[in-house]
Amino acid sequence: MKRWGYALLAQGLGWLFSIFILESADLSLHASLVEACLAGTFSALFSLLFKEPLWRMPMQTGFSVLLGLGMYFQSIPSYLWLIALFVASLLFGGGVTGRRAPLYLTQQRAFKAILSCIPENLEGKCLDVGAGIGSFMIHVAPLRSQLNFEGIERAPLTCLMGNILCKWKQSGIIRWGDLWKTSLHDYQVVYAFLSPEAMEALWLKAKKEMPPGSLLIVNAFAIPKVKPDKMIRYGHSASDQILCYRLPER
Repeated sequence: MKRWGYALLAQGLGWLFSIFILESADLSLHASLVEACLAGTFSALFSLLFKEPLWRMPMQTGFSVLLGLGMYFQSIPSYLWLIALFVASLLFGGGVTGRRAPLYLTQQRAFKAILSCIPENLEGKCLDVGAGIGSFMIHVAPLRSQLNFEGIERAPLTCLMGNILCKWKQSGIIRWGDLWKTSLHDYQVVYAFLSPEAMEALWLKAKKEMPPGSLLIVNAFAIPKVKPDKMIRYGHSASDQILCYRLPER
């Protein structure tokens, strides 16, 4: 089954379970807010059971709650609440389909590991793909000042927030754009904290476009079937790791 199919199944099962519980408790089904909250909770749990990405859990809950609000405030059509959720996902998430990753924030304790992968005397340009609010650039740029830092972010409002923070901290600039339409030819270092589904495609793009000997540094999610040149663990979770790949000669 496709990923979107599991998402729809989780949403449907969540609503079925909520209706069953309300009927069993002899509560009115017109208690739409209670029903929506239960549906959202169960949908998120089913999403976890189906091994959906964790970022989809709040989306499942939000969908149900907004639908419940639409039923509760009957003067406002339910579809307007759903449109509001869709617009919010576009503005803050840049869309939730395809190879687009959710907003992951790099943990504070990861930056020491990241810095150990970037030689102090390395010059050139560094790109953060999926830059979010600029956490990587704000923390790393001051300690690797010989590099010119740039970021790219697909979500408009997230990009705006990150650009303001980076300019304030004088850590570089974040451009609004799509990673998959951005050339990597000019970058000596590329940092990525994306979803697991995106890693294989990112590696193929990096091999095709990045200069030989340049560095691809990824957070948490390893590139399938590719051994990293360096791996540093910074926590107890399996995903608390920084992996460094040096691009081979073509």
